[in-house]
Amino acid sequence: MKISYTYSRLSILVLTAICCLPFTSYSQDSHFSQFYSSPLNLNPALAGTAAGNYRVNVNYRDQWRGALDNPLKTFGASGDLKYLMNDRQNRADIAAGGFMFFSDQVGDFDLNTNQIALVGAYHKSLSQQIDNYLGIGFQIGLTQKSINYEDLFFQDQFNAIDGFDLQTGELLPANNFAFIDFAVGLNYSISPQKGKQYYGGLSYAHLTTPNISFYKSDESPNPDLIKENKLHAKLTGYIGASLKTSEALEVQPRALLLLQGPHMEVNLGTNLRYKFVKKENTYVHFGPWLRFAKNEQGVGVESIVFSVGYEIKNFMLGVSYDHSISDLVTDRKGLNALEISISYLGEVDNNDGFCPTF
Repeated sequence: MKISYTYSRLSILVLTAICCLPFTSYSQDSHFSQFYSSPLNLNPALAGTAAGNYRVNVNYRDQWRGALDNPLKTFGASGDLKYLMNDRQNRADIAAGGFMFFSDQVGDFDLNTNQIALVGAYHKSLSQQIDNYLGIGFQIGLTQKSINYEDLFFQDQFNAIDGFDLQTGELLPANNFAFIDFAVGLNYSISPQKGKQYYGGLSYAHLTTPNISFYKSDESPNPDLIKENKLHAKLTGYIGASLKTSEALEVQPRALLLLQGPHMEVNLGTNLRYKFVKKENTYVHFGPWLRFAKNEQGVGVESIVFSVGYEIKNFMLGVSYDHSISDLVTDRKGLNALEISISYLGEVDNNDGFCPTF
């Protein structure tokens, strides 16, 4: 009999199926550790901030492979382009537009969240002497959620011998729906002198706090059925800098704060960008990060993130690994994540100043 394997598999399915049961709850977004390589997912006001005239980013995250038969997978892609709004080629106002696609997949039972969004931004030049911009951005998107009921098992399906092959009496709602979502953002950047840049920004996502319950359109006469699962509005704040300390080395400290309902997360770290002097427009990136999260015990360190990247001309490949040190589990081996990012900038005027991040 394979009943032990069935129960181990069932424990994962039931735990996640609880998220679909009819009671009031609140949800949190998925996100990338390499948030700097997914700028439009971070803030719509970051559209048009790249050194090139256009930019393309692709991200992939593979999470908890050691703990699940099918790990959690997150995929993102975005592209944006900018247009100079007047005849001044130097420090002109900038208009930008772009798109973003995001997909989060829980493979064991095909719980999928997919979003496609359009982004627009405008960056006002605040000085003719130095690079100094204040930008505002807006995003409108369509989000679709779905789940595969064929891969879910319930208690009344157990045949009392060796499996869950009976029919269930559960009344399940439609397994697919969509909703419109909005986000706004601000971004400020200043370069007081060559080799120094400072920036910061705020974004506010899920403006309408949409109801993402599968039961919201259910016509069940059950008066105790609560049909709400609100997606909390999310506030994102970040600051960072790019500081050239020598001909070969650039230091890029960054901090990110995420607030979404009762959830809080802080990312702190520094990327080092090292130039191969004997190779034109070739760099290596590396740096450690710490992720802090709020849980039942308060705020503590959740993960250590190690990242490396290789940059040549307009192209960059980044790899990061999240090592979980959360106190919520005793065996931490399986709760880690691998992430890969690819960035490309088009029509870069000054390759030596190229950086495929915001």
